[in-house]
Amino acid sequence: MKEAAAIADAAMMRATEVIRPDVCEADVVAEILATQVRGAGGKPSTGLADPLLFCSSPRTGVAHITWSEDTIRNGSQINLEVTGVRHGYIAPLMRTFSVGAPSDHLRRVHEAELAGLEAALNTVRPGATCSDVAGAFYRTIEKLGFKKDTRCGYSIGINWEPTTSFNDVDKTELKPNMTFHLMLGNWMEEDFGYVISETIRVTKSSVEVLTSTPRKLFEV
Repeated sequence: MKEAAAIADAAMMRATEVIRPDVCEADVVAEILATQVRGAGGKPSTGLADPLLFCSSPRTGVAHITWSEDTIRNGSQINLEVTGVRHGYIAPLMRTFSVGAPSDHLRRVHEAELAGLEAALNTVRPGATCSDVAGAFYRTIEKLGFKKDTRCGYSIGINWEPTTSFNDVDKTELKPNMTFHLMLGNWMEEDFGYVISETIRVTKSSVEVLTSTPRKLFEV
């Protein structure tokens, strides 16, 4: 999982280098995918998970869509999800990009989701439940004026394993070495959404975040 997470980080950092105005989305994605395949630290990917998700304005209100034949425009927003794969284990990672200065609304959403992310991470420990983690996230962003109506994470490991979810009703107890995609994608309006996520592991006392890409709203 750690090796898969390193691949996801490498792919996301490559995205920060190649997402630029006036470049075709397909060309950008080709560069990111090439990094995913080559891997990180001398350890290549051993496969690809689902297609890379590249949601650009005005389509950021839609989840789980791929790139188009469009050219990236200044002022656009891009919601990106990459997944590192190593010997069948996966590590997803999501970040939001602003091509040029982000709007005040996008900044406020980012700050609220980041606070929610920290609250959720601070709740992860053996003995806590999936609903405890979700509740910490939901309460935090609601205090800041936002809401998420869907789950905020799910179990992963060898490929996608959504057997448990971070939501209000899942009382699954967290145990050491459980791994999750803490996924805070929030599709708020028909033409606006935001994403940030981490791949995490429950430790003997708290949480280990396996992905290491900066938790920032990337301005390119």
